[in-house]
Amino acid sequence: MGNNGSLDKQTDLKPHTMPLKLPIPEQSELEERFSMVLNSMNLPPDKARLLRQYDNEKKWDLICDQERFQVKNPPHTYIQKLKSYLDPTVTRKKFRQRVQESTKVLRELEISLRTNHIGWVREFLNDDNQGLNVLVNYLSFAQCAVMFDFEVVENGGDDGTFNKAKPWGRSIEDLHQSHVLPLPFGNSLSRSARQSILRYNTLPDRKTLKNSRLVCHKDDVHVCIMCLRAIMNYQYGFNLVMSHLHAVNEIALSLNNKNPRTKALVLELLAAVCLVRGGHEIILSAFDHFKEVCKEKHRFENLMEYFRNEDSNIDFMVACMQFINIVVHSVEDMNFRVHLQFEFTKLGLDEFLEKSKHTESDKLQVQIQAYLDNVFDVGGLLEDAETKNAALEKVEELEEHLSHLSEKLHDLENDNMMRVAELEKQLLFRDKELEAIKETYKDASSQVHTLRRMIKEKEEAFQRQFHRDKRCQDLEGAHRRSQDGDMSIGSSDTPDGLPHSPTRVPDSTPSLPPPPVAPPLPGMIPPHHT
Repeated sequence: MGNNGSLDKQTDLKPHTMPLKLPIPEQSELEERFSMVLNSMNLPPDKARLLRQYDNEKKWDLICDQERFQVKNPPHTYIQKLKSYLDPTVTRKKFRQRVQESTKVLRELEISLRTNHIGWVREFLNDDNQGLNVLVNYLSFAQCAVMFDFEVVENGGDDGTFNKAKPWGRSIEDLHQSHVLPLPFGNSLSRSARQSILRYNTLPDRKTLKNSRLVCHKDDVHVCIMCLRAIMNYQYGFNLVMSHLHAVNEIALSLNNKNPRTKALVLELLAAVCLVRGGHEIILSAFDHFKEVCKEKHRFENLMEYFRNEDSNIDFMVACMQFINIVVHSVEDMNFRVHLQFEFTKLGLDEFLEKSKHTESDKLQVQIQAYLDNVFDVGGLLEDAETKNAALEKVEELEEHLSHLSEKLHDLENDNMMRVAELEKQLLFRDKELEAIKETYKDASSQVHTLRRMIKEKEEAFQRQFHRDKRCQDLEGAHRRSQDGDMSIGSSDTPDGLPHSPTRVPDSTPSLPPPPVAPPLPGMIPPHHT
């Protein structure tokens, strides 16, 4: 997409006289042209992938939409126009004629930076055109008179201040000369060195001031900030603004503009810079420079003054409160964070927030509450510090007591270890005695077992002998009984017819006594006879 306006009649942007709908080309040509369109749109990778999923008809419609307009104004056209406003040799009358279209030129430039493809923006910012330098120079020129009026008010004088050799700021010629510095030298400068280069102790001439007053009553400062915002929407442009020697400082000085919309836009850009790595230091350096140029007694003094006085413009108040939140609460170091918080406290921020926290604006109330939720209670921190010191002293006492107890415990452990060693020696000696007793017991048990076996064998022999003797006795008794029976049968027929009782013949064989039993050995169980 191109511009919506024109610089003059010769450079109007006109649509191509092309048919409403051209036939879809071949697949390879379609993909090639579609890739070129995507590259020119500078889309994030996720959105680019989404567009690549379109069908051929939608891709062709997108190509036709992008090619329907042609950029008629190259970047150097705008740059030449802006440089013509900064030409110190131009006459007053000619300057009046030229500057009538300055706001229109800046608006067209902002539209081009915002809507043209990334290649156009890179061409505007390249080393040949140096569009960012030209924009910053024009921004400084546009607010030159405003800054000088601040100096006059601070000194309580009038235009006679021209003759006073007091530091005011660099002139437009100084700006041109400062940008002649080679790029490696400029990038290697520290922030303090940048401040020394930003505004020289030179006074603007009368013609420059008068020309600047013609511009400052227009919207040129606001549109310049919009152009810088369009540049910062690209990562390449954002990095270029961050590394520029004067860009952030000039943006910060634009807070002195009377338009609340301009102030709100400036604070949005400064907040964006503050959130990136290294941006917080750049912002604080810019406000240090602001303090020096505007003769503030305290840093952020004018910002707080605008915040209190612009209570009718909610958008500015929201942007200001958001910026303060980011500046104070985006710091990781707690001490530095308390320091920044105290800076705003000295300027009356706490009292003003107490009055404004019941505002009807939800956005402003959210920002105020966010600040109050994240603010450090310094009094509470001091009490916590005192409590911590007392706790540390108590901890030290407890550690000393613990040290004494540890020493006692160590002594007890040593004594116990000595006792354990002595007991282990005794236990070892007892173990040896027990082993000897076990050996003796083992030998005695072996002997007892042998004796028992021998006794058992003798008992078995005695038993066998006893059973043999008994059997012999039984056999002899049976034999005698059989003999007695025969004798009784032979004498049954006596003359008198009386039964004859047999006469018992005494047994001539005496009964054998039982075998003697050996006395049991000590500790032995006597055998049981059956």
